[in-house]
Formats: sequence, C-alpha cells, structure tokens
Amino acid sequence: MHNILWRFAIALAASTASLPALAQPAAPTAISAKVGKPWLHKATGIALPATIDGFARGEILDLSNGPQLDVSIAYDDPIGRTHVNIYIYHAADPSTALWFDVAATMIATNDKFGMITPHSGPIPFTINGANVAAGLRQSFAVTQIGRSSGVALIGLGEWVVKLRMTSPVYDSAQLDGAMDRMMQQVGWPKKLPPLGTATPLPPCAQPRSFGPPAEKAKQDDAAMLLGAMMGSLVTDNSRKTREKGEAPSAPALCVLPDRIGGRLPIYQREGENAGYVIPLGDSGILLDVSQDSLAGLLTPEKDKDASPAPWSVTVKRLDRWLQYPSYATLPPPSQAIDIFQKEKPLSSTSIYGKGGTRISISPDAVKKD
Repeated sequence: MHNILWRFAIALAASTASLPALAQPAAPTAISAKVGKPWLHKATGIALPATIDGFARGEILDLSNGPQLDVSIAYDDPIGRTHVNIYIYHAADPSTALWFDVAATMIATNDKFGMITPHSGPIPFTINGANVAAGLRQSFAVTQIGRSSGVALIGLGEWVVKLRMTSPVYDSAQLDGAMDRMMQQVGWPKKLPPLGTATPLPPCAQPRSFGPPAEKAKQDDAAMLLGAMMGSLVTDNSRKTREKGEAPSAPALCVLPDRIGGRLPIYQREGENAGYVIPLGDSGILLDVSQDSLAGLLTPEKDKDASPAPWSVTVKRLDRWLQYPSYATLPPPSQAIDIFQKEKPLSSTSIYGKGGTRISISPDAVKKD
C-alpha cells in the first residue's frame, strides 16, 4: 500500500528538481517512545498507548522525514500473530469516504491476498468523544498471506487516521471486531474537530467517457499565478469552516469503473464540466484534474463561450500543491498520470507549516519576451 506511494514519490522528486524549495523523499526515520507510556502525535493530539487490546506497540516511523506529516505505528499480538499498523497522515483532502475507498480498494485488488471476499459492506463507526459515525471500516476474508485483512479509517480535521490489520488466525468477523475495539482504545483528543457522518462513495451512475489526449493551453502568466494561489485559498476556507464548528461536507465524488494499473481508483466529480481525482497511493496524496475556475475569471464574459477555462493538473501533496501546465481540454486519466511522471511543475505552494503560504515558481514557467 504505502510502497505504491514510494514509487510515485521517487517519480515526483525527479520531476521537481528545478524547484529547490521542494524536499526530496527520504527513507523513513524511527521515532523513539518511552516504554510503557503513550506516544503523542503532537499535531493531532492523538495518543497511541503502549498496548491496545492486548497488542504491544512496536516501531514508530516518520514516513515524511521529520515533520510527522505521515507516521506509522506498529502493533503486534505475539500470541495471535496478528499485525496492525496505525497511520496518521496530513491528507490533501481529509475525507473519510475518499480515503476509506482507496484503502479498501488496495486490499480488494491485492493479488498477494489470493481470493478476497468482503465480510460485509463498509460499516460506519463512532470514536470516543464523537456524536456521529464519522468513520468507516471493512474486513475481508483472504486465502493467502493470512486468513483476513481489513481497514478502519476516519478523517479528523486536516488529518486522516487509518488502521490496517492482517491476521493468520482471525476470520473476517473476528478481525472486524478487533479493529473496532482498537479504534475505540486509541487516545483521541479531548476536543475533536467538527465531524460529519461518513457515507461510502457510490459508483458513478453516469461514468464520464474520456476523449483523446489533450493539447496544452496557451500559457498565461497571470492565470498561472492565480492557480498557484488555489492551494492556499482552499486550505484557508477549510480551516475557517472548522473554526465555525461546521462539519466538512461530503465529497461530491463517485467511483469510476476503470482503475489505473488495475488498482488505483479514479473518482469523478459531480457536475457537467467536472473533472476527476486519482490517489497517488493510499496515504493522502492526490492528482486533481479540474477546470481552472480562477483562470476563467480573467476571460471577458463575452469570450467565455468561445474560450472556456482551461483544465488544470495539480498534485496535492501532504504539505504543498504542485501546479502543472494547463490543457485546453480535459486530459484523460492515463495522460494525467503521464503529465505527473514526465512534466515539470510550474509552481509549488506550501499549505502546511509555521511560515504560512509560500509560493515557489519555476524559472522555466515564466514566459520570456
């Protein structure tokens, strides 16, 4: 699961060498924790006990090389030989429904598990301190590697908490119960962010058909700068919504029948001219293809029918958004992946950290007269 992200991260590092502000991916680093004491993830206020439901806490890793934007906490049951990883990551779009569907799809399409049979549909659950069922979980019977595997996941403010469990002894019903107990025993913060009821994403009733590869739109420096500001605008609006005590709205997404490489799902947005998103792995990073609404503001009203807004391609990382060249028409998903892997981003916009928003523009991105 996380190894898919690692391959994408290597490709991303190669594609952003011209932007010195971008951090290159590094190997996971170990985090020390006091024996017998809870370990606190400071950014979220989540405390991970030394033992949960008989499982002993093991290795804690920072997968983001320092800022703890993506951490993994291992738990093991030496008697039942059952392994658990709890991940906490700062997601581009911290939606329970979206990232649960990604994680469940990663299990359901993993050939290493052999025959995979869901125990039931996704089950909503409530964590301690919450008054709505904001999480989703699902278990599967498998015939290889173990006897069962499953995921329980919840979006929490800007963050996502994901529990992954695989067992050689539990059947899928027992594993479902074990996941539920473990999520209840996590040390959730006393003050939770506003939470909404989680509902699984539906399959698309009207899947979009994609055309041929798109041509690049004529570059507009003003539009590019506006696009670079989008990450900050979206992040600020989300934070203001939480500060008002409003629960996040459900994502207006449906699941397309096609997948990238047979595994990575594609999620179609609602609306006549809506785009789509592709998760780059299952730990918070998104490839977003959508019509550039800010660039459309630069087009005179009388010209909008003849010159529709271009389509933007953005990689939304854990701490920044990367903006790629815009396209005159909607790029199909295979082309979007190609753009991400081969094109250089025009800009990088930080969305996390004490320094506030910082925009880095590639020297090659600005038109020269």
